Amino acid sequence: MKIGLHCDGADLGLSPFEIEMRRRLWWQICILDVRTAEDHGSEPTILEAAFNAELPLNINDTSLQPDMSELPQVQPGKTEMTFTLVRFEVSHFVRRVTFSDRFCRTNSYPILSEAKKCEAIEQFKERVEKQYLSYCDKEVPLDFITATSTRLILVKLKLAVCKLRKDQAPGMLMQTIYRRTCEEVLQHAQTLRNYEKGKRWLWLFQTYVEWDSLAYLLLHICTAPPEELSDATWKIVDEIYHHWKCESGIYRDRRWRLIEELRFQALSARATKQKIPQLPRATQPGHHTTPEQYDLGPAARLHKDPSARAHRTTDTGIDQPSNAEAAAYVHPSQVAGFQTTESNPTVDQPFPMGTLISAATATSVTQPVDEAMSSAAELPSGGTGCEWSAALFEVFWDLTGSGQGASVSWL
Repeated sequence: MKIGLHCDGADLGLSPFEIEMRRRLWWQICILDVRTAEDHGSEPTILEAAFNAELPLNINDTSLQPDMSELPQVQPGKTEMTFTLVRFEVSHFVRRVTFSDRFCRTNSYPILSEAKKCEAIEQFKERVEKQYLSYCDKEVPLDFITATSTRLILVKLKLAVCKLRKDQAPGMLMQTIYRRTCEEVLQHAQTLRNYEKGKRWLWLFQTYVEWDSLAYLLLHICTAPPEELSDATWKIVDEIYHHWKCESGIYRDRRWRLIEELRFQALSARATKQKIPQLPRATQPGHHTTPEQYDLGPAARLHKDPSARAHRTTDTGIDQPSNAEAAAYVHPSQVAGFQTTESNPTVDQPFPMGTLISAATATSVTQPVDEAMSSAAELPSGGTGCEWSAALFEVFWDLTGSGQGASVSWL
């Protein structure tokens, strides 16, 4: 700010070319300010009233010349600035909905409830779709990346402002809308990673684990009644799990152990529920999918082999419970030999965009957990989840960092 980048060049009598270059540079600084705040759990240092630099123009670079006498006309539709402008707009919008009420008051932003924030996100999404994304051609790699990554950011933003809280009633936690939003997060993320033509941009989003969405859907698979389980949900959860399992650095983050624990319970619950008669829309009469068909792996084989030893170490290096232990699930903090390690600060450190707010730092569970279920017969017939095991929820809260502010990772 000492060199005056926060002041719009038009007010300083600068040349059109310099005005535009300064605007581009200033708004990139604003993105970094938001990203730094997200990474450190603080708030942006740049205040709204401290700058008047306008957004850069939606133009192609060929429209800019160092000796031009006036700024070029804004071009409707897609330009070479579209990707960058969307980043600038989203970053500025994030300031209004993800930080504290105090920050909003300081910047003269309206104080919004969670419902109003979600409404604001939808309105912002509609404007971005109409103004920018509707002009993107899905056959053009950068256009595809621009549209898909922006939609992912906004759906993750909705999860961030509506982050589940531990003090909520159990019945409020297992909501269909929240589950579908988590599924949408994983679908968009996996679509980006699988997009061959966009591999050159993979570095933007390849290291940001979807902790909250993955954990929530695993919890849903554990607690939902058979008629509410979807093969599509399991498919995307399994794809995301195996994608991150192949990343060597993931094992240095204590949250991955908790993901493994939730997945083990989800595998067990799913195998059990598949033996329960399903509604006609779920499966064909008489058809039961075996665990092997879903690549259930070592956890499922443990249940099939009564002679399995008390603990089996998988290729992940994580102890898996025996058949008897799985029938009486115990929270990992109560299992001998299960020790969590501190998160490696270099692993999964988001860098919003592009990359929205850092994943919530997990905290150790200090509260006692309820007695674990004694058999698979205690699986809930309803969808509240609290009927099954408080221990599952304790793992979930430990992983997602309940009570720490809303957070979400940008791409």
